[in-house]
Amino acid sequence: MKAQQSLVISKLLPYILSFLGVVASVGILLALIGKNPFEGYRILLSSSLGSPGSLSLTLLDFVPLFLMALAFVVPLRAGKYNVGNEGQFLLGAVGAVTVSFVLPNLPSVIGIPLLLVAGMAFGSLWAVVPAFLLYRFRVNEIVSTISMNFIAYYLVLFVTTGPWHNPLVGYPQTNQIGSNYILPSLVRTPQIGTGLIITVLAAAIVYFYISKTPAGFELRAVGANPRASLVYGIKSNFVSAMSIVQGAAIAGLAGAIQVAGLLFSLQYGMQGNYGLLSLVPALISASSLIGVGLISFFIAVIDTGTSALQGVLGVPYEIGLLIESLLLLLILLAKGYGGSNR
Repeated sequence: MKAQQSLVISKLLPYILSFLGVVASVGILLALIGKNPFEGYRILLSSSLGSPGSLSLTLLDFVPLFLMALAFVVPLRAGKYNVGNEGQFLLGAVGAVTVSFVLPNLPSVIGIPLLLVAGMAFGSLWAVVPAFLLYRFRVNEIVSTISMNFIAYYLVLFVTTGPWHNPLVGYPQTNQIGSNYILPSLVRTPQIGTGLIITVLAAAIVYFYISKTPAGFELRAVGANPRASLVYGIKSNFVSAMSIVQGAAIAGLAGAIQVAGLLFSLQYGMQGNYGLLSLVPALISASSLIGVGLISFFIAVIDTGTSALQGVLGVPYEIGLLIESLLLLLILLAKGYGGSNR
């Protein structure tokens, strides 16, 4: 029992130290720019967890973070790296507004599910090219999925400045989707939408798929040893390619939920830092979806809190980015240290 406890502690210690390092870094950065570190800590926590309203903001941040982490986890279980979840997220948002504008009069009971399915379909389609290149020519999926991100940025810019552009705003943004396509709220004050329920259901489906189905077994087998899987009749190349498409569907769902549950339009730059930040929980705890969820929530707390620091203390936007980058760097260092000591 003591040996098991010491093993758990040895695995968790690097991550605990990395989190403490982030906390210390926040204080040092605030002090260097002439702000009170303790006031910064208070604002960071109170703005993300201190009230029902602030908690709802954190949960709104958590939904896309968690889903995009899952979009990375599914291919990772097959040994592949879907770094294109930002582009797939954006295409899911494009799919959502497309359904709303092309079919504006559908009842909500049909329109909302169709919008979500369209988001997943558009996200999946955006991964078909990298998946095909991987399957047919063994092109590295990191290069191809990142390349698709840049195309997605310009596609969103085209859509948001084209015929669907909202002329009342001076920013690349479409008109708002119809009220029949907006996700209903579970609680109106604070605002907690059904997107959170959909996210939890999506995570449960991913868990069941990976852990309980023959296709999930093939996914894990290919990730563990693709050559041995091929010997036992598993089409390793096909499973690897399809894992990217499956992950992309989840990222597309995140984009659709963001449109239908929060923004109500397609906006240029709506992906924020979700793609980068979602790598942290996926890389740390790919074997445990609960772990991915908990770490995604922690990062949502940090992300929401750093945004509040900008508004309340007047902290420069770049400081928030620096804090999030330090979080990513320290956690990756912790993971690397843990891996080297196994």
